[in-house]
Amino acid sequence: MLHHMALSPMDLSDRAGTALPSGLGPAVLLDAIQALVLVLDPKGCIVHLNQLGEQVLGRSSLEARGLRLEELVTPGLEQEPERQALARLVEGPHPARHDGLWHNTREGQRRLIEWSTSRLDSGEAAGYLILTGVEVTGRAQALHEQVEFFQKLIDSIPNPIFHKTLDGRYRGCNRAFLEMHGKEREDIVGKSVWEMAPPELAARYAAKDQELFDRPGIQTYESQVRFGSGEVHDVIFYKATYTDARGQPAGLVGIVLDITDRKRAEAALARAHDELEVRVRERTAELQKLKDAAVAADRTKTEFLNIASHELRTPLTSLHLVLTQARRQLEAHQPVSDVTLISRMERYTGRLTRLANDLLDASRLERGQLHIRTRPVDLRSLVADVAEDFRQQHPQRPLEVQLLESVAWVSADRDRIEQVLGNFLDNAMKYTPAEARVAVGLAQWDGAFRVSVSDEGPGISPEEQGLLFQRFNRLSSSVHQPGLGLGLYISREIIARHGGTLGVHDHAGRPGITFFFQLPRSR
Repeated sequence: MLHHMALSPMDLSDRAGTALPSGLGPAVLLDAIQALVLVLDPKGCIVHLNQLGEQVLGRSSLEARGLRLEELVTPGLEQEPERQALARLVEGPHPARHDGLWHNTREGQRRLIEWSTSRLDSGEAAGYLILTGVEVTGRAQALHEQVEFFQKLIDSIPNPIFHKTLDGRYRGCNRAFLEMHGKEREDIVGKSVWEMAPPELAARYAAKDQELFDRPGIQTYESQVRFGSGEVHDVIFYKATYTDARGQPAGLVGIVLDITDRKRAEAALARAHDELEVRVRERTAELQKLKDAAVAADRTKTEFLNIASHELRTPLTSLHLVLTQARRQLEAHQPVSDVTLISRMERYTGRLTRLANDLLDASRLERGQLHIRTRPVDLRSLVADVAEDFRQQHPQRPLEVQLLESVAWVSADRDRIEQVLGNFLDNAMKYTPAEARVAVGLAQWDGAFRVSVSDEGPGISPEEQGLLFQRFNRLSSSVHQPGLGLGLYISREIIARHGGTLGVHDHAGRPGITFFFQLPRSR
């Protein structure tokens, strides 16, 4: 509030007729000025207050005369900044313009006044100080309303917005910017990026700000921001400089666009693309394998048909010849009593039976219908019986048998195990010289019983050993040997269905090869 004090009249007794010191002119001229005018003597005391000044400050010129300028303000803690500001107007420098200063009138109103000061330096008025004030309260209020509107406007925008001064300090921001950092406005305004962000991010922000100030205009770049939650988000900064009334850069304004979700989506899309490419490559490889398998199967089928037709034709042709011979004897009324002729018929029909059985077994395996009927079997007795049958069929072939002294019980389908062992012995007979020794053995092996058949033949190359148990596979040396190439394939599947293993190994530099299978002991 303005301080009221009654003063004695000076030479200026009435406003119309009394003259001011030379150089100031009559008071009526000062009253005509549409601004507040205060005249201070060289000691800084008020000499005159014009009519508009009286109206705005709520005090007559007579009341103000003799007071120092700051004495217009009632003493008090709240008014101290105003008193200090008025004192600085008198102290100088002069001439000068001053930003708007708020003044509390005696009626309790607040008025914002922009002041200009000048000191006279000649004549009777030398040393006098002239203060000219323009009330801008309404203009300030309008500006305040504009600022509030601007703040509400940017607060309604969902993207974080900020503006900075030339020295890189935050001048203001919107609500989204506050929420992004998890701070209040007073915790941001006036702060620099070094006080707001981790050092590595702050250094990047400061460098980009300086780059924009060095080359004013628009700037766009990707970066990262650590949110108040501690999460680091990927963002795009859109920034531009703004200028003052003289057209000089005054600061910058920026918008932050959070692209974290977009980045994640792009990364997910890239991963999906990579995964799709992998799946396409894998599927292409699978299709190529299927194609290769189909080609191989077609080739195998063709080879099988050739082999099968040959294998079937040979015994059929031989059997046909024998039967023709028998028919001619019968037509000639000759008795068919030739034992050799009958044994030949038996041999050819037996061969046809074995071929048919192999084809049936292969077909059952393909359909999963090869049934194994297990029961307790003494493997020692089985091996001895098969070996004895082999001796009876091939009395000239040297055969060596090595068995366990005790029984060897396994859970097995006896007919199928005899089929496997018989196949091993038939192969030993077919692929080795007539004088070559064949050995059959039964031994205990790592919790199982192992049956082996060894020969002293030419052996099998490592390359062909890997193909032995495939369907329709025949050794390169078996061109002139009968068979469909199914025996070892069927044998492997039979042993597998018994929970056992089947394999082959050579004799490490010695002639011959050994086929074996292992079956688990009965518990």
